[in-house]
Amino acid sequence: MAFINEPVLNIIVVGFHHKKGCQVEHCYPELVPGRPSELPPAWRYLPALALPDGSHNYLSDTIFFNLPDLSDSTRTVYGVSCFRQIPVEQVVQKTEDMTRSSVQKSVCVICRAPLFGRLAVKLELVVRAWFLQGDFSQTKLLEDAYNHLNSCPVQIDQCLEGLSVQKLIENWRHKALLLFKLLLLSRKVVIYGSPAGQLSTALLTVISLLPHCVEYGLSQSANVVLSRPLSPVTTAIEVNTEEFNTLNASDPIFNGNSLVEVLSPKETGNLFDEKDRVSRQSFDETLLADVDRQELPGREKCHSIGEKYKPQKCVMEAQQSPTMARDMSVDGLYNLIGQIDQADCGFPLPLFEDGYLCLPYLSLQYLDLLSDSAVQGFVVGASNVLFKQKRQLFDVLVELNEMRIETADVALRRQLTLGTEDLRFADHVVRHGPTQGDAWIRDQFATYLIYLLRTSLLPDGSREIESYNSQFMAAFKATNAYEKWLKITNNGDVEAFMNLIPMHPFAGQLSVADMKLKFAHTMSTTEGGRKVSAAVATTGRAVATTSRAVGGALSQARGALSGWWSSLTTPTPTPLHLCESSDEKPSDSEEKPDNFFDEKPETSRDEKMPSDAEEALEGQDNKRESAPSDPPDKVIEDTAGNLGKIQVV
Repeated sequence: MAFINEPVLNIIVVGFHHKKGCQVEHCYPELVPGRPSELPPAWRYLPALALPDGSHNYLSDTIFFNLPDLSDSTRTVYGVSCFRQIPVEQVVQKTEDMTRSSVQKSVCVICRAPLFGRLAVKLELVVRAWFLQGDFSQTKLLEDAYNHLNSCPVQIDQCLEGLSVQKLIENWRHKALLLFKLLLLSRKVVIYGSPAGQLSTALLTVISLLPHCVEYGLSQSANVVLSRPLSPVTTAIEVNTEEFNTLNASDPIFNGNSLVEVLSPKETGNLFDEKDRVSRQSFDETLLADVDRQELPGREKCHSIGEKYKPQKCVMEAQQSPTMARDMSVDGLYNLIGQIDQADCGFPLPLFEDGYLCLPYLSLQYLDLLSDSAVQGFVVGASNVLFKQKRQLFDVLVELNEMRIETADVALRRQLTLGTEDLRFADHVVRHGPTQGDAWIRDQFATYLIYLLRTSLLPDGSREIESYNSQFMAAFKATNAYEKWLKITNNGDVEAFMNLIPMHPFAGQLSVADMKLKFAHTMSTTEGGRKVSAAVATTGRAVATTSRAVGGALSQARGALSGWWSSLTTPTPTPLHLCESSDEKPSDSEEKPDNFFDEKPETSRDEKMPSDAEEALEGQDNKRESAPSDPPDKVIEDTAGNLGKIQVV
């Protein structure tokens, strides 16, 4: 296990000045002797990376970025920046430049190894304690943190801490394989999203799907010799004046006093907890659930393997199986390549070399970098909307918050089309990934890449290549990374590697479950599918609203009809004064039932008919008035006499 001694190079404090913008306030150890607040020319735009665009909208965040090494121009160093924002009232020692209602500063750690997640956790604690002091002139706490971080060696495998591919799979689902294959094509990719911390974390998480790429494959990811120097910040702003006028005031271009000071702080969450508004439609989930519940039989081999591809020595039984069922066990792929050392397979792939850049976060000051002729390709993260509007600079735009992949290149769309075998693999990872963890998911993608490279050694036109999309395979074999891989491995001449059967591990006959899976993927990734899903959702809401309205009207009509019918069928109650006089004289209703309503005296409309209760009360009052009142003692005697007449049965 490799260890890294003294991984931290510098610790830098960046503050925001209301007139000068972002500027360095302290650096330990000093980069320019005798000037602790200055940076060398190669890092002059570091303050813009430490306090990214739109940082005033958040209380705190942590950003990852890459820079060229000052001592070795062929190597890359890695930055972790943690900024916080507090009300000016909480500052004990105020300075003259604190003219606003809040104070914002960032603490950066420049490291020789990509320990992004591990350093982020420790740096956040240091920055919080430093802000609680309330005196930013006291930097001893930061110097102690520098010495503490360099006191213990760090293992290289700790570079993957904080990069959760499990959450990536839960949110991107089958489209995670699209992102993985997109990286292999070495195209110009801009990943757009906000906040900048979640953006840079998401980009590195996708990179971590490539075997050993984060640990060893980013050593030249920020190194390029530009054909011209980068334009100053003011020039970049003047060029984009028209585009700036179309922006919302809440989308800042740079941290300056020309922006409206609107503070809407909110704690940063996790991007991967957001729901996919496209791929998680109700019908998509239903189709995938049906696929998961279906018991799939074992698949037969559908590709012929020649004699020259048979293993020359005894290998594991799992390796001899030419196909695997789509619902294989969680250890199925590991059993196929469990005894193969990934280092022998030429990993990490030499992707980010020779002008192909990987920058987890890029500020507006680096916009001209993307159009330089020395840059062959890139995968960069951006949070400024101006990057989206410069569509001539990139091939693919990945909308992180929208979870959408956009490209105008028709050929690239065809290359990224997932076939049946790829969808089976993606579905296998989606179903088992949430319960198996990050290491298991990375092993699945490593196995996929090993079989892809093994199959790429077949002659063009072989049927096995079609399982990976023949157009994708042709584009991948034309990249510089693939050519370098052939030189490193001597055309794949590795014994354990050559013993593998060139195939797709999920190759097999087509089934109904595959058709459902293909339909669900098409509906969630294509523009037509998104329109249909939106129409289905809108129609469902309209039907639900209409059913509630119609149901309410029917209920009201039913209630009115029931009330009318009850008024007809309920007999009219007989008044009390009629019941009292019934012993003396028969009622008219008994003598003439047919003419009862005809013989009732007519009443004028202005006359108010007394109710039954009023008539009963009136009759009782008349009885009280007509009966003579007895003295109290008489009443008591009568009561006693009545009690004596009670018989017990």
